[in-house]
Amino acid sequence: MLLSPASIRFKPWPFNRAVSLAALIISGALLALLLPKLALAKAPAHLTFDSDYFDFGKVEEGVEINHTFTLKNTGDSMLRIFDVSSTCGCTIPRLTKKILRPGESTRLRIVIDTAMKQDAVIKKVLVTSNDPAHRVSTLSLRLDVKDPHTGMTGETAAKIFSNERCAACHVAQGVGLFGRELYRADCAMCHGVKAAGAAGPPLLGPYQSSAYSTKMRMVLSYGSKTQRSMPGFLAQAGGPLDKTQIDSILKYLADLSEKKVK
Repeated sequence: MLLSPASIRFKPWPFNRAVSLAALIISGALLALLLPKLALAKAPAHLTFDSDYFDFGKVEEGVEINHTFTLKNTGDSMLRIFDVSSTCGCTIPRLTKKILRPGESTRLRIVIDTAMKQDAVIKKVLVTSNDPAHRVSTLSLRLDVKDPHTGMTGETAAKIFSNERCAACHVAQGVGLFGRELYRADCAMCHGVKAAGAAGPPLLGPYQSSAYSTKMRMVLSYGSKTQRSMPGFLAQAGGPLDKTQIDSILKYLADLSEKKVK
C-alpha cells in the first residue's frame, strides 16, 4: 500500500528540547575554545613547611641553640620570599634561598641565644612571601630554660647591657624614653606589659609605702639580691639609665598599681 504525501505527518520537535540542544552545542564549542587556555593556566605559588612548630625541650641558659625548618614551593608559579624576621634580637633567622621554582625547597636555620632567659619561652619567626593564601606565615619555637639564678655572676647578669643581641632589646629600644614608654621598652619583656609578671616577678605593689618604694628603687637601680638575673639598671651600677629615668619608671609603676587597686 502506497502512502500519499498528504498522509505522512511529522511530529514537531518540542521547543524546550530544541533550546536545550542548542545550549549544549554552544557550551561544547565554548569549552573546546577554553580548554587550551585552562591547560596553560598555572596555580599560584604556595609556601609549605615541614612543620611550623618546634620544641627544644629543656635547655641550658647562656648557650646558643638552633633548629632548621624546610620550606617548599608546592604551587605551579615562582615563589618569592620577601622577608624573614624574628620578634627579638636573640633569635636570628638565616634563609638559604629566597626564590623557589615549583617543587623546589630551601632551608631556614634559626639560632636562639638563651642568655638571661628562664622557664618556658616561645619565640616566633615571621616569613613573608607572595603566596596569596598566606602572605605572612608564623613559625614558633618553644624552649624551657633552666633556672639561671644558681651560680650566676655579676658579669653574666650584666650581659643584657653589653651583649649586642641582648642590648638590642634591653638597652637600644629605651634610649631617650621615660615612664610608660621606657618601662615597655626595657622591662615589659620580663615583667609583663601591665607589670603583672611574666618571666620575671610582678612589679605592682604599695608604692605609697616609703619602705616599699625605697626597696623597689634599690632593686631597679642596683639589682636584686635574691633574683640574680635582675641586674642594676642605674648607670652607676653599670646599667643604661640615669636617675631621672629610674624615677620615671617607679612613678609609672606606682600609678599602674593604684589603678589596679581601684
